[in-house]
Amino acid sequence: MVELCEDCVPTHVGEQVEADPRPAAICAPLRVATLLPGTAVFRIGDPKGIIFRVESGRIRISEMSGSGTSELVEEIGSGTVFGLGFLDEHVYDAIAISKSVVSCWPKDAIGFLESLDPDVRQRRSIDTEREFIHRRRTLVDSAPKTPPGQLAGFLCVASRLNEAQGRDAELIDDTVDCGSVASFLRMDLATLRHALVELFDRGLIAYEAPSGLRLIDLEALQSLAGNEVRHRLPPVLAKGGDANA
Repeated sequence: MVELCEDCVPTHVGEQVEADPRPAAICAPLRVATLLPGTAVFRIGDPKGIIFRVESGRIRISEMSGSGTSELVEEIGSGTVFGLGFLDEHVYDAIAISKSVVSCWPKDAIGFLESLDPDVRQRRSIDTEREFIHRRRTLVDSAPKTPPGQLAGFLCVASRLNEAQGRDAELIDDTVDCGSVASFLRMDLATLRHALVELFDRGLIAYEAPSGLRLIDLEALQSLAGNEVRHRLPPVLAKGGDANA
C-alpha cells in the first residue's frame, strides 16, 4: 500500500476533517519485485504507467536496431531510476542480467525520488534526450514523401514537444531555424520554402512577429502529416540536443 508523508494527511478542524490542499507526496513504492536473470521489467511498446528504481543487481537497457537486432544502450545498477522520458510507450527493453531487486513507483513519486537523489533530475534529461534521438530515424523513414506533408509532420512534432515542456503548443519559436529543419528533413532550402508557402496558402500556419510560426489548424496538419508522426520527436527540436545524432 502506498504510504503518505506525515505532513500530507488530513488536518482536523473542529469536528470536521479538512483535506490539506497540498498534493500528497508518495514516500513508498507500490511494490518491490525480485527478478531472476533474463526477466523483463518492460519491453519496447509497453505502455508507461510506472517508473522503476534498481535496489540491487544489474539491468540491461537495449533498443532494436534498423536491422532487427538488439543493441545495448547501457547497463544500470543500484540506485538508478529508469523508465522515464515523456513518450506514452517504452522505446527500449529493460532486462535483468543478474538477480535483481526493482522497486515500482507511480509517476507522481518522481518529486520524492528527486528529493532522495538529485541525480534523478539529470536522469530524466538523459532519458528524454535519448527518446528524441531514437525517434529521429523513425520520423524520417515514416514521414510522407511530399515536402508539405514532411513539414506538417515536423510541425506536429514541435507542437508535441512544446506541450511536454509546458510551452505554447501552437507556437514554433524562431530558435528552430530553417537550415536545421531542411537538413533534418533531407530537403534543400528552396523546397522547404515552397512547403512553407503551401501551408501558409492552406491557412494551416501563419507568421506571428516576432515570435515565429503560429499553427492555426493542428488537426489539419496532423491529417496532412499522417498519424504516425504525432509522437515522433526529432532531436533538432530539443534545446541543447544533438542534432547530428
